[in-house]
Amino acid sequence: MAGFICTLPSPPRAPNWEKSVQTFFQNEVWQKLRQLSDADPHLRVAEDEAGIAAAYTLSRWDSVFEEYSPAQGYGNRLIGYLAIAARYRCRGGALADEALSDALYTALDVEKDADRGVLVWGKVHRKNKASKRMLTRHRFRYEMRVDDDAYLEHWVRKIDR
Repeated sequence: MAGFICTLPSPPRAPNWEKSVQTFFQNEVWQKLRQLSDADPHLRVAEDEAGIAAAYTLSRWDSVFEEYSPAQGYGNRLIGYLAIAARYRCRGGALADEALSDALYTALDVEKDADRGVLVWGKVHRKNKASKRMLTRHRFRYEMRVDDDAYLEHWVRKIDR
């Protein structure tokens, strides 16, 4: 993961959220997954001949806030990070769509005890227009921005069984 590049060269510098996602996958992913060991964390990596093409993390989300608690019979999952290699960026989002679809299927699959379905959450920087377009294509809806999450917006998709 240390060599995974998901930021584009962008004069004068890449946006902060891109750098933080790249730093997460290069330096912090294993530690974070250990910290989330009680939340059934998953790391999925897609590779091609050039190395890592896409990666995401997914874990159960047991929020202390009532507005993030699912109804009875629903599971609650958070896509912590999703990144696409720089060589696939600015190509219409096909690989990003594929990675997000995989995350949705995985969320539904791992929430076996949730007999009604699952809520899948994503947190997106408010200025990250490409990620918001991707979430919209996949029928996520903007839910809210919480003060303690700074510039992150909370998006959710409900998947019924």
